Amino acid sequence: FIERRLAYHQVQIDTTALLLGLKNVLGQSNLVEAIGICDATPSPTARVVKAVLENHDLPRDEVKELLELHGSEETARLEDRLGILATIGQIAPLLGLLGAVLGFMKTGETLVTDHHAHFATSMMPLAFGLAIGVPSYVGYNHLVTVVGGIVLDMEKAGLSALQMVGEMKKPGRKGGQVKP
Repeated sequence: FIERRLAYHQVQIDTTALLLGLKNVLGQSNLVEAIGICDATPSPTARVVKAVLENHDLPRDEVKELLELHGSEETARLEDRLGILATIGQIAPLLGLLGAVLGFMKTGETLVTDHHAHFATSMMPLAFGLAIGVPSYVGYNHLVTVVGGIVLDMEKAGLSALQMVGEMKKPGRKGGQVKP
């Protein structure tokens, strides 16, 4: 959980600031500098925007397909190792329950006389499984929500970059052409 949370914290950026910077640079038709800004920004959002900028000369539909492809790749990177946390959250209580059942079944050769102690001992694996499983599953759900926010920002930024590049190409616009 901690590793993933730190990784997400490192890649979260102020998307609005990135897009404003790109808008200023693209307003001067300086595509190379815009790509440089994306290179200098360590974020999946910046990588998706860079893919749009690098392929600006393709038809809009093809750029949208590339945007979806890069977005899917970045989403897969963000979701890396999340399944482990979900699995721990789901399996730990079940293993605890199995331990409790086995504890109830184990009476040894002697008859159980202290039922309270036997019951308490048998329930320890279940308590341990729940103590691991519940926080793991809560953490997993939190991280899924964080990934969802990053993916939404990524999609919005990619579409905004596509629109900015489209505005740059419009005839009659001062400069009209994109600087390579």
